[in-house]
Amino acid sequence: MTLSRIHRAFAALVLAPGLALALGSAGARTLESGVGDKEIVVGQSLGLTGPLGELGQDIANGARAYFDSVNAKGGINGRRIRVVTLDDGYKADNTVKNVEQMLGEDQVFCLFNIMGTPNSAAILPMVEKTGVPLFSPFTGAQMMREPALPGVFNIRAGYKDEIEKLVQHLSTVGIRRLSVVWQANAFGKEGLANVQAAMAKRGLTIHSSASIQTDASDARAAVAALNRTTPEAVIMITAGKPTFEFIKTYNKARRGMQFYTLSVMGAQASIKALGTDGAGVVVASVVPFPWSLANPLANEYRSAMNEIGQKQYSFVSFESYINAKTLGEAIRRAGKNPTRAGLVVAAEGMRNVDLGGFDVGFSKDNHQASHFVELTIITPDGRFNK
Repeated sequence: MTLSRIHRAFAALVLAPGLALALGSAGARTLESGVGDKEIVVGQSLGLTGPLGELGQDIANGARAYFDSVNAKGGINGRRIRVVTLDDGYKADNTVKNVEQMLGEDQVFCLFNIMGTPNSAAILPMVEKTGVPLFSPFTGAQMMREPALPGVFNIRAGYKDEIEKLVQHLSTVGIRRLSVVWQANAFGKEGLANVQAAMAKRGLTIHSSASIQTDASDARAAVAALNRTTPEAVIMITAGKPTFEFIKTYNKARRGMQFYTLSVMGAQASIKALGTDGAGVVVASVVPFPWSLANPLANEYRSAMNEIGQKQYSFVSFESYINAKTLGEAIRRAGKNPTRAGLVVAAEGMRNVDLGGFDVGFSKDNHQASHFVELTIITPDGRFNK
């Protein structure tokens, strides 16, 4: 071998590892954002503090229960799921900052469980711009559902479905003087419009209505406005503190009013906050009864909650568990090396999927997985009952 050939061969041996490393790096870069060799990173922004802090904690616990149980079994397609959870205090501006961090610094594969109507609405421009899929925004707002938004997948029934169920029930039992208290934000305004539409369909009109601030600072004024009209029942388009303060204040003014609330009331913390004022309050639920012994998914949920040391079950944490399980199934169907686009396609192919006593389903034109709604009531001893 000539000296020049020896030099070329030696150079090839030296450069080969570097070349292999470069090729390996190039190969690694083909993985989607948030997808590593051993994990997939997903992100959620919740109001862990602030007016709905206990609700946010319930959501966090439900998702953790599912993903911890999945990771204990080896993850999904060989990758563990790591959840980045950031607190936004239920403030939309903070939600935007959190999502910016999750998309930038944390490089999440997808978003899920964004909590609240104004919060979810605030991040839609980022979802559209980046193409990051958004699963199970924790809101029943129609703006997230109709028309179907690219990459946005709703699991729970919408507030429109819940309100339809409430108005149907009230009209069936003969209630005519039906009043509404609504939270002074996008969530409340839409809910009020949905009550009006559901009643108009039955030839009825709202008896009276009043708004209430998110901090419940005007609870007395809202109570006074409705009480002087002597309604037979009150539908509450509220969440957290406004619900508690309105009911307690109203009961001081006049006992015996029948209150009907949306699914956001479905947490043990809500019963605790209401105390004796909770007896008889009707709560819409968008998931099966969490304490059911006959429902396989409810049994699975309680077992997973027990594993993480949480024995305070609720409709809210069960909903979050279902959200996480649905997302997990979509990730599984997206394959061994999932992409964001592939996740969207996989989700749109999930038709009539039985999670264990609760069915979900999407299609290309329908990003609403469930319309399930039933009514529960708070008992005098502080429990939810069907």
